[in-house]
Amino acid sequence: MRSYIDDSVDPAGWLEWNGTFALSTLYYGEYLNRGPGSNTSARVTWPGYRVINSSTEATQFTIEPFIQGNEWLNSSNIPFALGL
Repeated sequence: MRSYIDDSVDPAGWLEWNGTFALSTLYYGEYLNRGPGSNTSARVTWPGYRVINSSTEATQFTIEPFIQGNEWLNSSNIPFALGL
């Protein structure tokens, strides 16, 4: 989310793991990425892949609600932002 994606990223965006075993259960989302590799028009068409168009939906995957980072990341000395 909100990442710079270089042109080294294949336009499909993702590769299958060893076969198709996980394609029915995965979730990959992209939100407001930028850069030459961020064009999603040729991305995979797996059921669990989607372009997120809503900040409300994207917020679910930020540090605070998704991994409760506000409770433990401060002690890691890793820079972070809780929301978008």
